[in-house]
Amino acid sequence: MRINTRAKPGFAITTILLSLGVATVVFATTVFILPSLWWAVLAAYATQVSFILVMFGAYYMRNAAQEPQSPYDAERWDGINDRLIDTEPPVWLSYQPKMEGLNRVRRVAVSAASDRNSRKCCEWLAEYDCEVHLCSDHDTLIGDLIARPERWSLLVLDVDHIGGSDAVPRELEYIRSGLAQVPVILMSSQAAKARLDVLVPRKQNMVLAKPFFRKCLFSAVERLNPSTAQDGH
Repeated sequence: MRINTRAKPGFAITTILLSLGVATVVFATTVFILPSLWWAVLAAYATQVSFILVMFGAYYMRNAAQEPQSPYDAERWDGINDRLIDTEPPVWLSYQPKMEGLNRVRRVAVSAASDRNSRKCCEWLAEYDCEVHLCSDHDTLIGDLIARPERWSLLVLDVDHIGGSDAVPRELEYIRSGLAQVPVILMSSQAAKARLDVLVPRKQNMVLAKPFFRKCLFSAVERLNPSTAQDGH
């Protein structure tokens, strides 16, 4: 979890000063109500400790709520280096395979919103020696796939990005009309997976429910066994 460490010292000092003020008020009130110095000190101390614990608990809960959580897994994410590869349209992002010198690679097209979670999924695939192209415009991606089917080894679709599970059968039928040999991985919510498992043919298709781990994605790629794409763009 990433928390603004520069804010911690200032928050701690402010919390301690406020706790001292609260403890002083409680001490004075207790002495006035119960003329016992011992009970006054005990009440002030307990109040100060409780105040500090509550303030720090609220601070960490607020930071945890503001931290975007990945729908894929709970692994630490320190940022992904991505870059635009096409100027027309500017919706394509490219992720090159980590292993250099590969003449022929599995070229993967990803239809998903260009957000942190989609980019992390692309980064994983790049680590798996795939050349990955993320497109945030689904129609643009499908047009390219059907125009150049020999270029692609695998298609990854975010179900939410293409209109939900109701749109999957129609969309998959359209994709298969031009990409009969290209396997497809559908990323869906856990609730939609059971329905999609019934609707989607198992041959050359697989449904992954979010959140999923990196190894689940790699296992899906291996089970679908995508072929190596032809060279050239």
